[in-house]
Amino acid sequence: MGGSSLKKDGLFLKFIEFGLYELILFGSYYISLTLDLFNGYDARNFEAFWITIPWLMFAALFVFLFVGLFSTVNKSKSENIAIISIAVTFLSVLYMALAFMLRSFALPRTVIMMAFLIQFFSFIAVKLIFIRLIRVLKGKRKIMIIGPEKDKEMLVSKILTSRVYKERLTYYVDPISQPAYLKYVDRVEKIYLSDQVENNVKDKIITHCISMDKSLYMIPKTFEIAIFNSSLIQVSDIPMFRIDSLYLSKERMIMKRTFDLVLSFMMLIILLPIMAIVALLILLTEGRPVLYRQERVTINNKRFMLYKFRSMRKDAEKATGAIWATENDPRVTSLGKVLRKFWLDELPQLFNVIKGDMSLVGPRPERPFFIDQFSKDIPDFQYRLSVKAGVTGLAQVLGKYATTPENKIKFDLLYIKNSSLIFDVKILFDTLKKIIVGTLKRGENKDLSYSEILKVRRFTEKKKDGVIEFH
Repeated sequence: MGGSSLKKDGLFLKFIEFGLYELILFGSYYISLTLDLFNGYDARNFEAFWITIPWLMFAALFVFLFVGLFSTVNKSKSENIAIISIAVTFLSVLYMALAFMLRSFALPRTVIMMAFLIQFFSFIAVKLIFIRLIRVLKGKRKIMIIGPEKDKEMLVSKILTSRVYKERLTYYVDPISQPAYLKYVDRVEKIYLSDQVENNVKDKIITHCISMDKSLYMIPKTFEIAIFNSSLIQVSDIPMFRIDSLYLSKERMIMKRTFDLVLSFMMLIILLPIMAIVALLILLTEGRPVLYRQERVTINNKRFMLYKFRSMRKDAEKATGAIWATENDPRVTSLGKVLRKFWLDELPQLFNVIKGDMSLVGPRPERPFFIDQFSKDIPDFQYRLSVKAGVTGLAQVLGKYATTPENKIKFDLLYIKNSSLIFDVKILFDTLKKIIVGTLKRGENKDLSYSEILKVRRFTEKKKDGVIEFH
């Protein structure tokens, strides 16, 4: 085994970070109660505090894990603030629920609000300190990308644009041009592996990285996604993976449909006033129609009419036909830009969910024109029709609006392979986080170009012995 140092996964720092959050959670209520003494001492308030706080601190761990509070080092400040906002709101609602269930005397609203504010600002301070600490400890790690030379510009721009803290790109290696690629693996800490690399080469690289304790990031092929989360079974003394079909079982379909109906009705009750205001604004500024109807495709190639609040000019595609939306699309109205930024134009799709055309979470429904077009070039594209289309999905929270169809199908297949009610709830909250900070964008929100990457990172490239070196 060639690992030269002990593996560091940051778990110790996460334990410390969790301990500080728990301390803040306890202290926020205790301080708020103490400050509230100016309004008069009530022993029942402290009794309620000591009864509920242990349960709240225990439940907080699951809230933190659920919202992904410990996995935000590569996220922007606005995304971190959105995550903390949701976590603190959860904890406040959870406290009130615990007080009700434990039949303890609820704390005054002023105490809960003061505790909320202390948690919010203290959590942000801790999070920013730990992000800074982690980035300093990690430093600029040397990385290399392994893939066909023809994909160099695309892979470099995507990988380096997505990293919040900078990594030092050292090599880009095409295994066909440089058969001795493994010696370059030994010179870096992290390796990114393209899905276009031959399987025999990929096998060698994976084996070598495991033995040398190297961090490896691999773009999966479709068949590798199919293996993901497969059940391990034994046939005689042979280990095997059982690869299930992409279709949901009857039981899971019933559970998912029940979840969709209950949550959609609840959301409609809460959001109807907002929907009424949006409809009125469209009517006053743009006139009729308020709703936009468009044919889309869902499970088993079934066609349906999708509802949206109209965000484009009337007859926007009369001259152009079916085309992709773009950033700063001239067809989008001024009000439509606001609606799209915060996903408000999608709210009428709750009625599609109630009708049974869609699910709250699933692959986004495409138009028949694009389904036919993509299916000719990407045979795997049809697999996304094995489940109902969704209002939001994994491709929306992890990808971009302009993500290529090839990568969208990978996100959709990953969702289908991991489909569960818990995963649906997680995606819904990830969607909410992005809506809060306005980053769930539509349009061609592109990565930096290759030339822009070289300029920003102050890189120069030099090709030597079939290897592209960056200095």
